[in-house]
Amino acid sequence: MERVFEAADQISRLLFEDGLKNMDFSWIFSEGGTVAAVVAGVIALLMVFFGAKCKYVLFALQGLLLGMTAGLAASWYLNLDGWIMIGVCAAAGVLLAAFEAVFRKFGAFVFSFVAIFVSALALAGGRGYIALGIAAAAALLFAILAAVFGDPMIIPVMGIGGGVLGGIVASRYLPFDSTIAFYGVSIALAVLGICIQYALKSSKIAKIERSKAKEIREKKSVESEIEMARNILDSDENE
Repeated sequence: MERVFEAADQISRLLFEDGLKNMDFSWIFSEGGTVAAVVAGVIALLMVFFGAKCKYVLFALQGLLLGMTAGLAASWYLNLDGWIMIGVCAAAGVLLAAFEAVFRKFGAFVFSFVAIFVSALALAGGRGYIALGIAAAAALLFAILAAVFGDPMIIPVMGIGGGVLGGIVASRYLPFDSTIAFYGVSIALAVLGICIQYALKSSKIAKIERSKAKEIREKKSVESEIEMARNILDSDENE
C-alpha cells in the first residue's frame, strides 16, 4: 500500500508541478512506458472510429479521470495523504463519472470542452495566453453545440480528440520527426474517423427510415384490406 501512496504522490507532483506549469505531459509516456501508450492508443482509436456509439462509456471514463485528477489536486493543495487522499480521489472520480454518464447533455458539454481544449492546446504547442484563449473559445463553442445538437457535433469532437491523442502517441514512438508524425497522424485519424462515423450514422438513420416506411406500408395494406372486406360486407347486405 505504501507503493500506492508513493505513486499517487509522484503523479500529483508531476501533474501539477511539471505538467500544468510547463504544459509538458511527456512523463505520462516515459513513466508509464508501453502500457500507457497502449491504453492511450486504444482510447484514441475508440474515439476516432466508435466515439458516437460508445459516447456514454467515454463520458464516464473521462469523468472518472477528471474527478480523480481533481481529487489529486485537492489532496496536493491540502497536503493530504494515505487513505484520505485515496478516498477523496475515488469519491470525486465516481461522482463525476456518474454525473457525466447519467446527465447526457452535461456529459456532452464537459467531454467536448475538455477534448477540444486539450486538442487545441496540443496543436498550438500549448504556449502563451493567446493559445489558451483560442483553445478555450473553440472548446466552449464545440461544447455548447454538442450539448444542444448531440451526435452531429459529438462526432467531430470525438474525431478531433481521438486524432490528436493518436498523434501524440505516434509522435512518441514513430522513428521519424515527431512534429511531422504528430500533425500527420492527428489530421489523418481525425478526417478518417469523422467521415466513417458520419457514414455509419447516415446508414443507421437510413435503416430506421426504411423500417418506418415498411411499417407504414404494412399498416396501409392492412387498412386497405379491412376497407375492402367492409365494402364486400356492405355489398352483401345491400343484395
